[in-house]
Amino acid sequence: MKITVQHLFRWLVNLILAAALLLAAAVWLPGVFHMKAYVVKSSSMEPAIKAGSVIYVKPYGEDEPIRQGDIVSFSTGDVMVTHRIVYVDQEEGAVTTKGDANQVHDPAPVPFDAILGKVRFHIPEIGYLLLR
Repeated sequence: MKITVQHLFRWLVNLILAAALLLAAAVWLPGVFHMKAYVVKSSSMEPAIKAGSVIYVKPYGEDEPIRQGDIVSFSTGDVMVTHRIVYVDQEEGAVTTKGDANQVHDPAPVPFDAILGKVRFHIPEIGYLLLR
């Protein structure tokens, strides 16, 4: 019985350490690929990206076009927003955005230079672990 408890305890400690390492890698490893990780706090992009997800945002490449349908993160004052591009105005150098769960477009066009980058991928729900 004693061996089984010790074995179970070691297994549990190893599992916790592995989970902590995976969580740390999910946050810091994207920096190697010039991405930034952010936790989504609202449900405006559901069902595509749920609240509590971690998104990985990378700036657009020099030859990479900004396209309708891209999910981008951008600054509006002190707030970072992640929404989908619904219209690209090349002449004005701005995009119109909208959260998938929102009924209306965002109130103001977003200039290209306010776009932090495109959401490359996301991991659902691990953001809740990072917020606590």
